[in-house]
Amino acid sequence: MTIYKITAVPSRFLEIFNSYYDYEYQNGEYVSDKDYEALNAEVEHFNTNVSKAVTIKLEEV
Repeated sequence: MTIYKITAVPSRFLEIFNSYYDYEYQNGEYVSDKDYEALNAEVEHFNTNVSKAVTIKLEEV
């Protein structure tokens, strides 16, 4: 099982991400591999279309 960590720089972008998708992730929170694929697609969409930069990352731990 692979574990990922969601991070945002600056951290206020995670608040925007949570609001955009109605989530409650905390900066540095761990995410399981079963949620990775769908969440990664949402992170890519958010970074490309909302923040216009890489502000949210999913990193393998």
